[in-house]
Amino acid sequence: MPQALTDEQRQFAAENHNLIYKYLWDRRLEIDDYYDIAVFGYLRAVKRYLTEPWLRRYQFSTVAWHAMRQNIASFHRAEERRKETEQKYLKTLRTSPPDPFEELEAKLLLHDLAAVSSKEQYALASMRLQGYSIAETACIQGMSEKRVRGLLRELYRVYLCLYA
Repeated sequence: MPQALTDEQRQFAAENHNLIYKYLWDRRLEIDDYYDIAVFGYLRAVKRYLTEPWLRRYQFSTVAWHAMRQNIASFHRAEERRKETEQKYLKTLRTSPPDPFEELEAKLLLHDLAAVSSKEQYALASMRLQGYSIAETACIQGMSEKRVRGLLRELYRVYLCLYA
């Protein structure tokens, strides 16, 4: 866990705070979008500048700009990875055709369930087979999750007794 700034570091950070805005302005980066990212690099630079004497041969602005640039570059890399992963995921959704055997099995199961269930249970089972969660099914049907589970459990028992 990162340590809090000392009083000296806090004062130094406050005195040079305008460097964050200057950096964002010079790089033509939106303050609302990038301030929170740049500030962590800036604060890291403050701590390092005041605790590592060898850095004092450089101007603080140089150290701070370098740290802010690193944070923003890291943010952009993470965003690119996130976008690539999201695109790969969306591609898999689009490219996998529905399995006809799974669809047939679901239809046969629904047909069998229709014979042994109430209309309410049939509607719940149908929604679950379409991929709705218990919570979503309960919300759409206007009943509690406990009731949905109970009705489905009862239907499952009846179905097992008939076909086990």
